[in-house]
Order: sequence, then structure tokens, then C-alpha cells
Amino acid sequence: NFEVSQGYKDVTDLSVIVKFPLKGEKDTYVLAWTTTPWTLPGNMALALGPKVKYVRVEVEQDGKKEYYILAENLVDAVLGDRDYVAKDLLNAKDLEGKEYEPLFPFYKGKLEKKAYYIVLADFVSTEDGTGVVHIAPAFGEDDLQIGHKYDLPILQHVELNGEFKKEVKPWAGKFVKGQ
Repeated sequence: NFEVSQGYKDVTDLSVIVKFPLKGEKDTYVLAWTTTPWTLPGNMALALGPKVKYVRVEVEQDGKKEYYILAENLVDAVLGDRDYVAKDLLNAKDLEGKEYEPLFPFYKGKLEKKAYYIVLADFVSTEDGTGVVHIAPAFGEDDLQIGHKYDLPILQHVELNGEFKKEVKPWAGKFVKGQ
């Protein structure tokens, strides 16, 4: 009742699939899905499901070959009608600890704890998305628990008024929802 009296309404949020470049593996990306793209500057890890089967697929992107890692049973849903070749079946446990490049340079080299690596989390499912969850420990209960479990940095890149902090250069001072 309180929410309704305050003007509660359903809204549609964006969801995105993001390519995180895997370190040491040329043209290889872990595909992560998020319904909160505004949390991406605070990304500290990528979570895979310990019981999920993953695959590396080869696709042609802008005239060159790229390799995407995602849940095996979501490949068709994610890639749609794009041509791909399944290259390797991967075990989530074998990917745990692998490092990737951060999407944004805002905090690279400025963190006091290790970040930007793959972790395992039981809450990761293959009901939708890619079977890979982007983890921003400052936002969300599951993310915070994973942050504590893996001793990740907890980075708050948003001011209390909902605007991006000055370090988030292209969007500094803008409301996270774009309005």
C-alpha cells in the first residue's frame, strides 16, 4: 500500500549482454548478462554457476574470429540466427580464478583488493541471460555476499542522489537511469 500511495508503477529496464575480454586468450570474451547496466562501472567479478555447463564458441564479428564463453544451453538464445562453431566444452570450476580486463578504466590500478576474475555462485542459473552474472558487490544482496566470500573490493561509483561519481567520466553527474 505504501508503494502504491507513493506513485508505484511498473517500469521497463534495459538488459544488456556485455563482452568481458579474458586475459591471456586472444579475442576471447566471457559474455555476461545484466538487467542493471548502470552497475557495470562497479563490476568486480563474473559469476558462473558451479553446475552449469559452459562452451566456447567461435563467431565471425566484423570480419574477424572471436570466441565467446557462455552457458551451453543458452547459445542459440543469445546468438540467435548468427553462425557459430562450438569449440570447447568448459567446466565452471576450471574457469574459476581466470582474470579478465575491466570494461572501464575508471578504477583500474586504484583498487586495494584483487578484482576482475571469475568466481562461482550457486545463484547463477540458465533460465535467461548467458549463464554468467556480472558482480558489483555494492549493489545487490547476492553480489555483496559473493564480494565477501571472495574478498572483492566493494566499489560505490554512484552518489547518494543516484548520479554517477566524477570518476565515471563519460556519465559523471548523470542519473544512473538516464532521466
